[in-house]
This record gives sequence, C-alpha cells and structure tokens, in this order.
Amino acid sequence: MTMHSSDDARIAKTRNLARYFVENPHISAILLILVLVWGYFGLTGMPQRKDPYLAVRVAMVLCPWPGIDAERVELQVTRRLERSIAENTHVKRIQSTSRTGLSVITVELTEDIEETGEIFDDIDLRMRAVLDLPEGAGPVVFMKDFGDTAALMLTVASPPVSEVEADLRSREVVRVMGQLRGTAREGTAADRVSLAFVFSHSASPAMVRRQAESLAESLAKKGLFSDTQVYAGPNLVVLDGATAAAPQALRQAVYDYAVSEVHLSEISPDIWEPAVIRDPADARKALLAVAGSKYSYRQLEAYTDQIMRRLLGVPIVSKVTRWGVQQEAVYLEYSQERLSAYAVDPWRIKEALAARNVSGAGGVLEFGGQNLVIDPSGRFTSEQELGRTMVAASGSGPGAYLQDLVDMERYYRTPPENLNYFMYKDKEGTWRRALGITLAVNMRHGQKISDFSEQVDEALAEVTARLPEDLIMARTSDQPRQVEENVELFMEALGDAVWLVVLVSLIGFWEWRSALLMALSIPITLAMTFGMMHLMHLDLQQVSIASLILALGLLVDDPVVANDAIKRDLALGHPPGIAAWLGPTKLARAILFATITNCIAYLPFLLLKGDTGRYLFAMPVVITASLLASRLVSMSFIPFLGRYLLKPSAKPEPSEEVRRTKGFSGMYYRLGGFLIDHRYWVLLLSLLPLAGGVYLQTHLKPQFFPNDLSYLFYADVWLPEDAPIQATDAVARQAEDIIRETMAAYEAAHPGEDGKPAPVLKQVTTFVGGGGPRFWFSVSPEQSQPNYAQILIEVTDKWLTPKLQEPLQTALESRIPGARIDMRQLESGEPVGVPVQIRLLGEDMQELRLQAQRLKALLRALPMAYRVRDDWGSEIMKAKLTINPDKANLAGLTNQDVARSSMAAMNGLEATTLSEGRLLIPVITRLRAKERATLTDIANLYVYSESDPGRRATLGQVATLDFTAATEKIARRDQFRTIVVSCFPTPGHLPSEVVEAAMPQIETFQKELPPGIRLQIGGEHEKQVSGFADLTVVLAISVAGIYMALLFQFKNAVKPLIVFSAIPYGAAGAIASLYAMGSPFGFMAFLGIISLIGVIVSHVIVLFDFIEEKLEEGEDLRTALLDAGILRLRPVMITVGATVIALFPLATSGGPLWEPLCYAQIGGLTAATFITLLMVPVIYSIAAFDLKIIPASVPRQEKDHAA
Repeated sequence: MTMHSSDDARIAKTRNLARYFVENPHISAILLILVLVWGYFGLTGMPQRKDPYLAVRVAMVLCPWPGIDAERVELQVTRRLERSIAENTHVKRIQSTSRTGLSVITVELTEDIEETGEIFDDIDLRMRAVLDLPEGAGPVVFMKDFGDTAALMLTVASPPVSEVEADLRSREVVRVMGQLRGTAREGTAADRVSLAFVFSHSASPAMVRRQAESLAESLAKKGLFSDTQVYAGPNLVVLDGATAAAPQALRQAVYDYAVSEVHLSEISPDIWEPAVIRDPADARKALLAVAGSKYSYRQLEAYTDQIMRRLLGVPIVSKVTRWGVQQEAVYLEYSQERLSAYAVDPWRIKEALAARNVSGAGGVLEFGGQNLVIDPSGRFTSEQELGRTMVAASGSGPGAYLQDLVDMERYYRTPPENLNYFMYKDKEGTWRRALGITLAVNMRHGQKISDFSEQVDEALAEVTARLPEDLIMARTSDQPRQVEENVELFMEALGDAVWLVVLVSLIGFWEWRSALLMALSIPITLAMTFGMMHLMHLDLQQVSIASLILALGLLVDDPVVANDAIKRDLALGHPPGIAAWLGPTKLARAILFATITNCIAYLPFLLLKGDTGRYLFAMPVVITASLLASRLVSMSFIPFLGRYLLKPSAKPEPSEEVRRTKGFSGMYYRLGGFLIDHRYWVLLLSLLPLAGGVYLQTHLKPQFFPNDLSYLFYADVWLPEDAPIQATDAVARQAEDIIRETMAAYEAAHPGEDGKPAPVLKQVTTFVGGGGPRFWFSVSPEQSQPNYAQILIEVTDKWLTPKLQEPLQTALESRIPGARIDMRQLESGEPVGVPVQIRLLGEDMQELRLQAQRLKALLRALPMAYRVRDDWGSEIMKAKLTINPDKANLAGLTNQDVARSSMAAMNGLEATTLSEGRLLIPVITRLRAKERATLTDIANLYVYSESDPGRRATLGQVATLDFTAATEKIARRDQFRTIVVSCFPTPGHLPSEVVEAAMPQIETFQKELPPGIRLQIGGEHEKQVSGFADLTVVLAISVAGIYMALLFQFKNAVKPLIVFSAIPYGAAGAIASLYAMGSPFGFMAFLGIISLIGVIVSHVIVLFDFIEEKLEEGEDLRTALLDAGILRLRPVMITVGATVIALFPLATSGGPLWEPLCYAQIGGLTAATFITLLMVPVIYSIAAFDLKIIPASVPRQEKDHAA
C-alpha cells in the first residue's frame, strides 16, 4: 500500500528532478531551448514517406522454352527449378505459372528476413547450377529486384502530329488522289473513295507495294472496290476505287484483311489508322481524325534513354527502368518459292550473314614503343550492307545477293512484348491517347523523399531543355507529391488536435494560466518526441504521425495531473517555488506506474510478425517515446514553467465539505454515494451494456485492412488465354473510352459550387502485355502476358476514388463482353489481392478443373458474391503437329528438321545483329505473312534438312496437324498444382460476409473432395485469421505485463483485478461506437480496443492512489472513494475530453485506415470516463465491504505512521 509522507517531510528530504529544475532556472531555460532545437532538427531531419517502408521479399525466376506447350514446361522446367529453390531454408512460399514457352516462378522469403541480398544471391546460384534442363530451355533469369517500388513514375508520350504536318500530308494525299482518279476507268469522282494510309517512317517500297496490291485484291474479291488504282510510296499508300460501301464497312474490311493476311501483331504502331476520303476537299479533316503520334517509338526510345542516363547520375536515385520500349529488328521476309528458285534455305542465309558479320577484335600490335589496336572491318552497320551479302546456294546453284532473295524491312519486333499509352486532356479540352514509354525511378533506401524530389526535378529540368518542347512528360505516380500531401494532412490533423486539447484544458481549468501551461507542455513534449524518433531512425509517415495524434491524449495526461497538483498545493498555501515541484512529486509514483502501464500496453505490438508488424512498428515506438517524453516534461519543464505561470487563486479553494454538497462535484458525490449504497443492483444493471457490447460485436462486419485512400486506382483487364496482344490493346482502348465517358457522366451529375461540372478524371496510363512498374508496395505487377492489360487511373480528388468504383465496374462489365475487368483500389497494409480466394491443390489437372467448376457454382449461388472465376482460365484450342517418322525418313528429314523449320517459318530465325551506335538490332529471317496466314499454308511449309541442305519436303508430306483442347496456364503453389477460385463481394458487402455465408457449403464440399485434392481458404480471410491471432497474443502479453506492474505497485493480487474490471466496459463502448459509425471490426479496430487498456488502467491507478491517501487521512472507505473521485474528476474529464476530441481530426481526415481505430477509442474512452469515476468505486466497495478480499481501512500502525 502506498505510504504518503507529510508535506514538511517531503520538503525537507526530497531531492528530485522536479525540484532541481525549479531551483535552477537558468539551467532549465537553456535545456528547454536545447530540447526545442533538438525537436526542430529531429522533425526536419527525419526521412519522409507516405507509408512505412516494407521490403518486398519477393523475387522472380523466368525460364523460356520457346514453342513448348504449358504442360511440358511445367513438368520438365518448372518442377526442376522449384525443387532447387526449395533447398534454401529461408524460402516461405513458391508460386509458379507455366505457359506455352515460358516458366515464371515467384519466390517469397520468410517474414523474419530483414536483408534479402545474400539469400537471393544463394537462390540465384542455385538457378545457375541447374544443368539438367531440356534442350532449348533457358537461359534462367533471376530477378531479385522484382519487389522494388518506384518513388516516381514518369510517362513520356508523343503529342499528335501538328497541323502543319497534317496540311503537308493532306496536300500529298490530294495530289495522289487526283493522279489516280485521272487514270480511273469506272465511275465519276463522286462514286469513288480513297483509302489513305500514312507511315510515320519510311518503309520498303517493294513491301509496301505488295501489301497495297494484296489489300486492293482483297477488297475487290469482297465486292467493295472496283477499278482500284494503287499508289505506294515510302510514307504513303492510297487505294482509290469505285464503291458504294459505307466508310465503316471499308474500315472493317481493312481490319479483317490485317487480321487474316498481314497479322495484327506485325503492323507497325507508327502507321496511322486508314482515312476514308470521298471528296479531296475533306482530306485534311479526314487525316486529322486519324492522325497518329508526332514522334515514333524509335524517337521516344532515344528521348527516354537521355532522361534515364541523366537520372542515373543523380546520387539519390538507385535505379531507373523503362516500360514500353519497342525493340527494333531488321526483318528479312522471304518467299519459299523464291528461295527454292535459288536453291537457298533460311540457314544458308544465317550462315552467310554470320560469316560476314565480324564483331571480334583484331588484336594489338606493339609497334615503335606503342600499342596499336587492330580493328577489323566487317560489322554490319546498315541495312544496305546486309543486302549486299552474297548467299551461296545449295549444291551447284549460283547463289544470289541477299537483297534479291528477301524483302528487307526495319521496324519494331513483333509481336510486341508490351505497349504503353497515355491518355490526357489537351489545351482545347479534347482527350487524346498517345504512344508512351514509362520510366520507373527508385530512391535509395533511408533518404528523404523531399531531397529526392528536389534532385530529380533539377535533373529533369536540365535534360528536358535538350528535348522537343512539345514532348509530353507526365508524373503518372508521384510519391513525393503523395508524401507531401499526406504529411501535410496529418500535420494539420495534429495541429488541430493540439488546439482542441488546449481549448479543452481552458474549459476544464477555467483559467488562462493553466491553459497556457498546458499549451506550452504540448510542443515541448512533441519536440522531445521528435528528437527521440530521429535518434531511433524512424520515418515521418502516416503511421508515425497518426501515433502522435493517438498519443496526444496520453501525453497531456501527465501535464494535466502535474498542473492540477501544483494548483492544489498553491491552494494549501505553499509558495510557488515549493508548490511547483511538491505537487507533481506527491503523485510521482502513481503517475510513473501509470506511464509504465501505458508503455506495457503498447510495447507488445512490437511482437507482431511479418509485414503487419513492420507496417505498425512505429506506433508502439512513437507512443512509448511520447509517454516517456511526457513523463520527463511533467517532472522538469512543467514545474519550472509552473513556478512562474501559476498563481494562487484569488478565490480560496472550496473545502471538502463544500465540494461534497455543491456544484458538479456535489452532484457526483450524491450520485456516487447512491450507486455505492445500491451496489448490487448497479452491478447487475451494468451487465446490460456488457451484454449489448457482445450482441453488437456479433453484428459488426469483420475486415482485415481497409483499402487505401489515394488519387490512383486501376483496372485489371483479362482476355482469354489465347488472345494476342493486339486484341488486348483493342479492349484496353475501349475500356479507356468507357472510363472517360463514365467519368464525364459523374462530373455532369455532380457539378461544382459554380454549377459547372467539376473535373474528376486527370489522366490515364495503360500498360498492355503485362503489369506496369510497381508503383505501390502492395500492387504486384502481373507477369508479362499478351492477354493482360493494366489501366492506371488518376483522379483530381482522392475522396472520389471509392465512389467511382461501382459505376466504373458496372459500365465496363456491361459494355465489354468476353473480357474480365476488375476495378481495384490500392490496398493498405499487407497485400491481399482478390479478397475472396479458395485454393484447390492437387496433381490431377482434370480433377482440379472439375472441382473448381463445382466450387464456382457454389459461390455463384451466393447473392453477395459476383465476378466468380478461377485463375487457370478456359482451355484453348491447340494445333498438335504429329510427325510420321517413316515418311520423314524417306524424305531424308528428321523430327528435329520438322520442328526447326516450323519454328523458323512461324516465329522467325535470328540470323545475326546489326550494330548501330549503342544499339544492337537483331536481324531475323521469316516467311512472308501471306504465306503463313491460314491453316492451309501450314501444310505447304518447306521442311529443310540440316544434314543435306538440298533436301526438302512440305510439312504436309511428313506430318499431320491435329487440333485439341489444352490448358494454357498451369499455376502451382508450394510445389503442387493449384487452381484458385475467387470472387468479389457485391457493393455494400465485405469479403468476410461472403466467406461466412459460404462456409457451411464449403465445409460440405471439402468433405466430398476426392483423395489427393486439398482445399485452403486464402484471400482476406487467411490474413485476417493470422492477424487476429497475432493480436490475441499481443493482448495476452499486454494484460499479463500490466497485471505484473500493478502487482508490484499495489503489492496485492486482488486490486489489479478490480482495475481490470473496468476494461470490458471500455471495450463495450468501443464496439457501440464502431456500430454507430458503421465501421467494420478490423485489424485497426481490434488494435484500438487493445490500446484502450493502458489508458483505462492508468486512470484507475491514480484514482486508487487518491483513495489510499484519503484512507490514510482517516476517512472511512465510502467517503474516501467519493472524495478520491472528486479529486480525479477534473483531470480525468480534461484528459479524456482532450483525447477524444483530438481523435476527431484524424477520424475525419485520416482516411479509412484510421477511422475504425479512432472511433473505437472515442467510444471506449468516453465509456471509460464514467466507468472510472462511477463503476470502479462500486466494484471496490463490493470487494471491500461484502467480499472482504481487500482491506476497507488502513491498519492502525500505518495510520500512526501517517500521522
């Protein structure tokens, strides 16, 4: 039991920090200035981020095996690599996807790993040591920087062609139209239509002529054109013919021709859309309608290379990568018949080019005391040099120059691996879609984002001065801006909270001196806290700033108590020099234990595992630092300042008798006495709010982490697995138009204050062929695949992001059939992905597909689940080439000859490289598109013998083509084939509701699974179960730690239980607040309830100290309980009022992440105030009067000692 000495004894014997600061004002003043300076430098010196840094412990392994089907890739490549990866003991999870020609493996390390470098290096070495891969597979590429998040994404895009260029082009078109129509034989000018194709770059005249004539022939066969006149120049193709067809029918016919004869993937992006022109006077208008970009991908590559090299020279930049670069290639397109006429095959061409193209050194000659480097000529540096290469014929043929054998064309490698577009609004208010290349700029870890922004801005200003003025450069993901706004927002919330605390203090003390002392204590405490944060190398980000706001009520508790204690001692007649340190000293032990209790309540959060623990690491550290700072300030600077600020009240403090009968304290005394006198009824009735809390908790919707509030959100666009990248691009373009139209409709429906539509959509960046750079730590880029596109949307107001999800999802789903489109918000905390996921693991693919169909039907039957799918997709049609070995042998061919010839004709054969400055451009031979356009053409492919170049046969002579359904995508998890069935909750529902509704059927389904098939529930449910389990452990440790601290303080095993009895009431208040505000019960709400424990316990500790003091003064227990409550009435009301009100700015402006935590604390603390002052005395009286498990009075010897 606490012993309280007389004031005279304390004054005579006490030598503590508070007294030292009061009696040494010069030292105290200098230390105060130093603390404020320390805090300023701590605040300005801390690195700034939007969110806590989370190291993404994920790497990717890529292994190509061109032309091989997904199942063989999985069996012979993926499994071998997985086994080797699994040998590393730090690997937590292995996930893989096997597709035709490619194995992609994602490696995730265990969450206890801080530094990933050595472990990833070990895995990389293991990958290099895998030597038993089948022939043709490899090389294995290990990407250990896959998880790096870009601090800045800069998209460089081309503006549309200028009106000057459009005028020049239109004049050329008009001239050509006049020339063609002058030689026309059918129809008048009014009956004729011209199709104009504009090339941004010069093309091979022979190739252009051939394609133009082939298109004219196709249109004539369809009866759309007659008497067709053709003009084919290096930059322009015009087809003029008599027709009655509508312009749209002609455009569709051109598109069909491109699909069937040319292949969409082989059409250069630099070619404009076809312009349909009937009247030459409309040529300019028609060309402007289809005008392409001013700068080609080739030019954009050169511009972005300059930018990249300059940014890599910035010290704070760690890495710069580009997305959307189109690699150039020189294509040597041949006709089988022409090569046959010269007795040449593609391998002869490759051999001739390899022999001619010398890239090695000629050695060094030491001559005349100097080294002379010999540089042999022979490297190909231009297409013309390629054309002059002599290719020898098989046997005794004469051979020929390469330019006489093939059509030579330099353009982008086809099909493109990825495409990048940028949609923006120009100065006239017109939305435009432009070719683009995106640069992802990474910042070195531990640096200040403001320094990064400043240095990058300087570098960009320097390099852009050397680039075209009209080049578009847009920040499509701008972490410096996000950090600046986020830190500014939270600092504003912190400032608002400080002013509200001061206001509450002014009302509570009703004296400006006390309110001023409180106002001064907050910046001093915050300065000390900032200094501690800087020493511990913490970042200034939303978790650390929000932790300061959460701690604000706690850190004012000590100053409030110290302030109140000083005022009481001044009222007792002590001079200011004595009262300033004596008042805080009297409560020093109780406040110390209250501080320890609060620290113990928060520090166990450091035991949270994995990324969740890392994300919230700053919270317990910052709150503990602020509590320690508050404790130091209340025992140092508060006494020092209180000596000069606080004065004895002109009106004497009312006596205890007056406080018991008059005013608010009198009302409390009477109410408290009534409750103690009827304590059993009161205890029984108090169970009602507890039961209500339990009932409401069952009606709260559980949630792991809410989505983040950001200007950015995105759409995932999926087409069937066999869709080419051009089909995906077409759907992405359609989706962009729908997004723009839906946003415009939203703007019209929600006008601004001036009645005009307020702009909502700012810009759209599209990545086709794979996910773009990692722009957000929880958004994992999708693998490179032609059937996927990611559309990144930026809006003007981040609070609109949640409101736009549903209308956009509805519009995209209803207007784009055949594609799977998901609107996604950015996630906060550990990434989850699709919120509802159920995994089926096994080895039998057909059985997995069958059970997945059953599971999808189960989920589709739920009214709150939609967008149900699996991650394998539908089976696709595949052509199986069956070689007849007997016929092949008779023809002198091997199976290898058949496979090699088919691959070379369909996909091309890389023959050599062309050196042009910094670029190495591959030279590829391949069959003309027209000769490989249909299934019939495949049978006519020539198969060449590797051992005897003169031998050949058509593919149809030695093999047959069979068609079958096959799985294009095989996913695996932890070395088992895994198919994931997933869905989204319908608007207004949470993922937890879907899982809860489906759980009975899932359990029945699981029991019916055949042997060898396992079921796992993933998604948010898996994260939530794991996270809540960790929090339960934290709660247990926190409670145990607090109990031990109270045990040492009270030296009584029962009193801590009375203290804990107040906790359930606070939790019930928190749950009621969450229910009233419609907030889900998620991780942050659970965290808020746990953190209530320390606040409630700290208030009860000080109350108990006053109770013991009154008992030592000789009061009976009933009177002591009520008098102690009166003494704690003002400090508790001020502290709780300050804490609750300080949380409102964070609740209203901090976003969905902090709302549940704030509302839980607001409700819990409000309830705890009444519990501390009213219910704790009731429970104490029951334990003392009725149960007699704690003493109701101070023993005689203690009373004598106290006297």
